Amino acid sequence: MLRAREAAQFLRPRQRRAYQVFEEAREVFENDPETNYFYPRYLDCISKYGSPYTKHPDFVTCVQNLPDQCSPNPCAKEGTQACQDLMGNFYCQCRAGWGGRLCDRDVNECGQQNGGCSQVCTNQPGSFHCACSSGYVLSPDGRTCLDIDECADAGACGEARCQNLPGSYSCLCDEGYTFSAQEKSCRDVDECAEGRCEQACVNSPGSYSCHCDGRGGLKLSQDMNTCEDILPCVPLSTARSLKSLYLGRMFSGTPVIRLRFKRLQPTRLVAEFDFRTFDPEGVLFFAGGRQDSTWIVLGLRAGRLELQLRYHGVGRVTSSGPVINHGMWQTISVEELERNLVVKVNKDAVMKIAVAADLFQLERGLYHLNLTVGGIPFKEKDLIQPINPRLDGCMRSWNWLNGEDTAIQETVKVNAKMQCFSVTERGSFYPGTGFAFYSLDYARTSPDVGTETTWEIEVVARIRPATDTGVLLALVGEDHAVALSLALVDYHSTKKLKKQLVVLAVESVALALMEIKVCDGQEHVVSVSVKEGEAVLEVDGTKGTSEVSHEGLTETLAVLGKHLQGSVRTFIGGLPDVPVTSAPVTAFYRGCMTLEVNRQALDLDEATYKHSDITSHSCPPVEPATP
Repeated sequence: MLRAREAAQFLRPRQRRAYQVFEEAREVFENDPETNYFYPRYLDCISKYGSPYTKHPDFVTCVQNLPDQCSPNPCAKEGTQACQDLMGNFYCQCRAGWGGRLCDRDVNECGQQNGGCSQVCTNQPGSFHCACSSGYVLSPDGRTCLDIDECADAGACGEARCQNLPGSYSCLCDEGYTFSAQEKSCRDVDECAEGRCEQACVNSPGSYSCHCDGRGGLKLSQDMNTCEDILPCVPLSTARSLKSLYLGRMFSGTPVIRLRFKRLQPTRLVAEFDFRTFDPEGVLFFAGGRQDSTWIVLGLRAGRLELQLRYHGVGRVTSSGPVINHGMWQTISVEELERNLVVKVNKDAVMKIAVAADLFQLERGLYHLNLTVGGIPFKEKDLIQPINPRLDGCMRSWNWLNGEDTAIQETVKVNAKMQCFSVTERGSFYPGTGFAFYSLDYARTSPDVGTETTWEIEVVARIRPATDTGVLLALVGEDHAVALSLALVDYHSTKKLKKQLVVLAVESVALALMEIKVCDGQEHVVSVSVKEGEAVLEVDGTKGTSEVSHEGLTETLAVLGKHLQGSVRTFIGGLPDVPVTSAPVTAFYRGCMTLEVNRQALDLDEATYKHSDITSHSCPPVEPATP
């Protein structure tokens, strides 16, 4: 390879310098196509006129006429201010806003200190642009945003006073007035417009009342204007057992556990578990094949075990044994023994039924068995005798087919909603996060079609509250109007005093109030009787005080009567998503409660809907006091 010093004697001073750096640049020329300018042309001169040692005149001329490294220009045209020849290399001098070896990379000026812009910086190729938010204008320096004084326009607020604000403006009126943007004038308002309430406000002649988002867990605080969290005032024993399985989690009646067993040989059913419930009716487990094949269902009806069997299309229902929905643990087992199904309670056989086939069914060379817990894999109407499958019950120490169920325990451990309360009492538990509702009819009509005669609402609620605020019962119309509500509240709205009360109301109008020691951990009985011309509220046998005049009661009950002419739903433990001003209380109830409506006990398993966290027949007791 020809060295730079061997050719330098033929070159001008400028070209001699290029040859001096030739050796250092050669590797760059060979490896970087972007800088491959001088060296290839020099090789062309050698190829045409021979070795430099011959000093051929045409070779000297060829070398002297070689272009510099900026010809052709390797730099990006848009981003380059000038190209410098470095004798075997080149340097691109970039314009402002461009970078990179070839000045082909845009510099994001907005990435550093927002480009010097006081508000909005927008990057552009080779540059950037400052902009301002609404209500501001860009100053002559192109970077700083200045507030626009909207009040300089005399018509901005009409007859009201205009107050300029950073980036905006406000139209002000005298106290007791508010600005109408449409009319550009001041209009008279009530006290609620003064912002006295933290959340919702309802004006009334000479007064006002504040309302908080009860469904969001808030109530009025001591000042009667701001809101605070609804906190438990009675601690409940809500600890759960990791080794238990709650059967009532699915209100839909679908199983909480599904298992499928496959065997090479015929296998007999063996199932044993501890069970606890206060619920009189529901499904414990199903075992068998498809709905139209062979299966059994073990359930409860009227508190006693019931076994439904279907073999070869023939159905049978058997019920026997003691009442077991007393809330105590007992051991239940079901076993196939020599063409018999034997059901035991605490080791005592209570049923022995002869069967004509095996529950494991042969399918594609294997014997199959489906087993579901807390529900059935088909509609309850397809049972031999329909039953409500929902069961507020608890299992523990289960053994399905000799212990082949370890996956259930692992699933329950990581899902608290599948676990049972460690200790329970009879009742229904409302956790303060949901409601149930029924479709009940309160209107009574005569045989003449369309002629209304009367209506009546009687409610008896046995409650053990854990908080001092919450809806016990409410009638809600199709338009989400709260026709009637019965609730706990911790303040007197008109006197603006903190006091634990039960309130009976139609829409937002309180009909009657009665004091209650809501946080004493004891059970209280709340009774309501509402009919045309009368509204009575009692707590523990003591009659409450009326909050309306006789004329006001007549008018309010007429409003309730109109609601009852249409369709209403009976909500228990809370309200649907209605405005917070629809009723005196919108918060969910937390605590234990059982209800009778028009002399009929309400079973939450029979509700049209129930929140899955509400337990229909069991409730945690009050937590024992710490010594």
